[in-house]
Amino acid sequence: MNKPAGVIVIAVLYFLGAAILLLAGIGFIVGGGAIAAMMSQQGQAGGSGLATLMGALGAGMGIVFLVLGAVDVLVGVGLLKLKSWARIVAIVFAGIGACFQLFGLLSSLAHFNIGSFVFTLIILGIQALIIWYLLKPEVKAAFQTPQVRAASA
Repeated sequence: MNKPAGVIVIAVLYFLGAAILLLAGIGFIVGGGAIAAMMSQQGQAGGSGLATLMGALGAGMGIVFLVLGAVDVLVGVGLLKLKSWARIVAIVFAGIGACFQLFGLLSSLAHFNIGSFVFTLIILGIQALIIWYLLKPEVKAAFQTPQVRAASA
């Protein structure tokens, strides 16, 4: 069966998200180290412990972002290969993302900021479209593994 075009678009979105997460992870690792180095050069009392904490925090957050980026790459590749696990993971991730966007929508209404409100609505719409699209019967059918027919003797 041919690969649905929407699946390719969703996979590309996962690859873009992975690139952003990988860059953020590298930025946290490098930035945390740079901040730690600057703090330790200040030479203030207790600054060395705080510098170590900042370096560790940057490295820890960087590793989390690198792992999340790797997961996004795996899901994107799984979607391109029409693996059913990747479809399920993408639906779950879109659902989790939509929940976070609903909280963001409430926050943007509480502290009304039109830019934040519109951006959150767009992201929420994209998440909802991903869920809707991946639940369509014809898309679900594309992810079904072909049944192996028993050889008749």
